Amino acid sequence: MQPVNQEDNDDFLFADEEDVEEVVAEPQPTWKVMIVDDEPAVHEVTHLAIGQIVFQNKGLSFVDAYSGEEAKRLIVEHPDTALVLLDVVMETDDAGLRVARFIREEAKNHFVRIVLRTGQPGQAPETEIILNYDINDYKEKTELTKQKLLTTVISCLRSYNDMMTIEKNRRQLIENEHILRLAKRSAESANQAKTSFLSKMSHELLTPLNAIIGYSDILQEEAAMAGLDDFVPDIQKISEAGQRLSRLYTCILNISKIEADKLQVSPENFNACELANEVALTTQSQIRQNYNQLQIECTELGMIHTDRNMLYQILCSLLNNAGKFTQRGTVKLSGKRITKENKEWLKIKVCDTGIGLTIEEMNAIFQPFNQLDNSTTRIHEGAGLGLAIAENYTEVLGGTISVESVKGEGSTFILEIPTNILDGL
Repeated sequence: MQPVNQEDNDDFLFADEEDVEEVVAEPQPTWKVMIVDDEPAVHEVTHLAIGQIVFQNKGLSFVDAYSGEEAKRLIVEHPDTALVLLDVVMETDDAGLRVARFIREEAKNHFVRIVLRTGQPGQAPETEIILNYDINDYKEKTELTKQKLLTTVISCLRSYNDMMTIEKNRRQLIENEHILRLAKRSAESANQAKTSFLSKMSHELLTPLNAIIGYSDILQEEAAMAGLDDFVPDIQKISEAGQRLSRLYTCILNISKIEADKLQVSPENFNACELANEVALTTQSQIRQNYNQLQIECTELGMIHTDRNMLYQILCSLLNNAGKFTQRGTVKLSGKRITKENKEWLKIKVCDTGIGLTIEEMNAIFQPFNQLDNSTTRIHEGAGLGLAIAENYTEVLGGTISVESVKGEGSTFILEIPTNILDGL
């Protein structure tokens, strides 16, 4: 083996200066402990006694003050101090007590833990000090062995950490409440703007729509009288389109009122069976468009006391929905009075033999703007608001609405409301 020539290997011994990167250690978080005492020896002994403490992966850093006045200045400069070990007698007999009062009342620091250490207990009686000053512990220097000092420091740091955690959570809660208030204010403003827009547009939209519907009806009559039968189907399409737009606008206006919590309930006494027959007359035309049969079985519903218009809208939505998703089948409305918790209720079912629903579709069926088919080429028309409005109206009437269905076999919507709206409140 050949000896290594030192001159030939200088490059291995020394790196180029331009390749050397200076590594600067980032400061690590510590617990600040302020020692306030006019005797330097006390500072030195305290550093030695507790300097190696590590609590929750954080060591200690010391802030030393040798007089009361210096302590006041330093506590303002270091508001994140966790613990103050405070001597009572320094430049004056009560210098430490003045510092304690300054920290709480003038510096407004209520988190730092203050432990009074005194070598002259007679000068500052413990009971009097504890009662009159906002401190956390009182120790005589003669009783503070190294072990007791360690115990005191750890106890104070734990207390300080708990208080800061609570304060952090409190501030986060305040911030979250502020964010929620802003979001609520923004939502309310948006709702008000939407409601205001719809209210203002009500006249602008419904007036021409009603004119279209009215004139198309007149044109149908005149065309029939004049023997212009070829024009009647086209005129009917104009009327149906106008009526469809009118129903759509009414649904949007109703859902807006629901979201703005502006629904007004007007209970009255009426015959529920007569109302069901009225709903049947209103919806039978649309139901029969798909060559369906409409059946009504509700002879025993009797008199009830609730909001007539809301119940009318609920039943219309259920029947129209059943007719829309049923082809050459049957739509049936049946009802009876039942007893629940010693009170009378109406139980109304709307059954169809239509396309039916999957479990996922049943879970979303009452959501606003929900469509079974969201494609632009869907067969079934509608905005997906009827059932959402029906559910909200049912809740207002104190009742419940649910659905049972088998895909491909049909659906059954079950409506239950108290015969007296006051029983459902």
